Amino acid sequence: MSAAGSDRPTSNTRILSELECRTLLVGQQFGRVAYISNGLPMIAPVNVVMFEDLVVFCSDPGDKVSNMPLRQVCFETEGEDDANARWSVIVHGLARDVTTALDPQYERMRQTGISPFAHLIEPHWMAIEIEHLTGRFLQLKPSRPSSR
Repeated sequence: MSAAGSDRPTSNTRILSELECRTLLVGQQFGRVAYISNGLPMIAPVNVVMFEDLVVFCSDPGDKVSNMPLRQVCFETEGEDDANARWSVIVHGLARDVTTALDPQYERMRQTGISPFAHLIEPHWMAIEIEHLTGRFLQLKPSRPSSR
């Protein structure tokens, strides 16, 4: 397997601790959710908020709401620390449609503020339970000044 597909860090990458991953997740408002639809992998951008041990987003009925609940999904978000440093955090977990769930945790969760991309007509609250959390920090090579 090539280094690009390997789980081992290279000289300019560092595996993030679970605490570092959670700290980075808390500040994020955007990411991508991956799921299976009609036997094919799909990736969709979503606005998110962290609530306790859940990655939460809202969506109108459609492909995500039809294919994600009670299935394993993957969520990824990324960011940068400075011009030469990038990071990525990946969450694996069970997705649930908690729009009408009467559980006190979900009732508190629905009070959080999420700013979806589009105006939602019939919002469904989707929650991904964090079961596995990984992250990487990538220090990019400094760019060389051009010689003229």
